[in-house]
Amino acid sequence: MKNNVQNIYKILPRIKTRIIKLISHFNHPVYMKFYIKALKRQGMDIEGQPLYIGATTSFDGKDYSKIHISDKVVISSDVRLLTHDYSLSRAFVASGIQLEREVYTLRDIHIGENSFIGTKSIIMPGTKIGKNVIVGAGSVVRGEIPDNSIVIGNPAQVVANTIEWAKRQREKGDYLENE
Repeated sequence: MKNNVQNIYKILPRIKTRIIKLISHFNHPVYMKFYIKALKRQGMDIEGQPLYIGATTSFDGKDYSKIHISDKVVISSDVRLLTHDYSLSRAFVASGIQLEREVYTLRDIHIGENSFIGTKSIIMPGTKIGKNVIVGAGSVVRGEIPDNSIVIGNPAQVVANTIEWAKRQREKGDYLENE
């Protein structure tokens, strides 16, 4: 009986999160309000107010407290944030080390203020993304990304400076404004 009750308490937050994600299809501001609260209840460190977190973004469920998101962050759809890595077990076995249990690493992820994470990107354990960073779609990001950087690729590489790029885009005038 005790295990059944514990299982219910584990499942309830996931059910609530799925319901909240359904709201994203109808009213994004309401979705964001409830979703941020749900993520904080699960232990995520959210400072300020993220502007957007896609409903299809997935966060590593090992330990939400290892994920730190700052103010004005945009995390596009289908982004995956990983705080754990079990590949260490496979490497140990390959090198002849016998394991009684699987082993893994667990590292924090930090996303700095006013950063943008493009769709289908993967943020690896131990990644620290600075302020004003743009991560191109489909990038695999690991390590430390300096402030004001634009990174793309697998593995993600710095290809430009956010501020210089913004100035060039402003001069071109090739953009639209929200109403």
